[in-house]
Amino acid sequence: MTADEREHALTRLRAMMAHTVANGCTPNEELAAARQIGRLIVQIDGADLPPDTPYSLGDERQSPDYQIQLEKSTLEGLFKSAVQELSLGHINTLSPPRQLPPGQKVEWVGVADMLQGHLSMALGISGSRLGRELLAVAIEELIQDGMLPDRLAVPVGP
Repeated sequence: MTADEREHALTRLRAMMAHTVANGCTPNEELAAARQIGRLIVQIDGADLPPDTPYSLGDERQSPDYQIQLEKSTLEGLFKSAVQELSLGHINTLSPPRQLPPGQKVEWVGVADMLQGHLSMALGISGSRLGRELLAVAIEELIQDGMLPDRLAVPVGP
């Protein structure tokens, strides 16, 4: 394989690796991309492609590994959705969307710090180190994804 062919194969590999359910693909498209990635890796390594063997998509979906991954991603998605809903409710209680009068003093508060304590109590996980860590990761991911603000202007005084 020449350097240009290798670079082209690596570019295709990176593009195929972006085909995930998280990026908007269907599970079938993600599985097809994963199979193609395997073939591309074999090509890049310089080995012969393994012969295509018939397989059933149903068999693959029934595998224990697939079921564990599906359950994990579903639970993580539900947890993040719950954290987002509770966070937005708390944020709107503290600082409802409104236009502040001119000259109104505000205090900028970090949302992650503010939500950590409140949601730990609301979800009943304040006594669990693992629960607090999972909550902190979910809040940070929601902030990085733009689903929650990183800081909040809370009015100070009258």
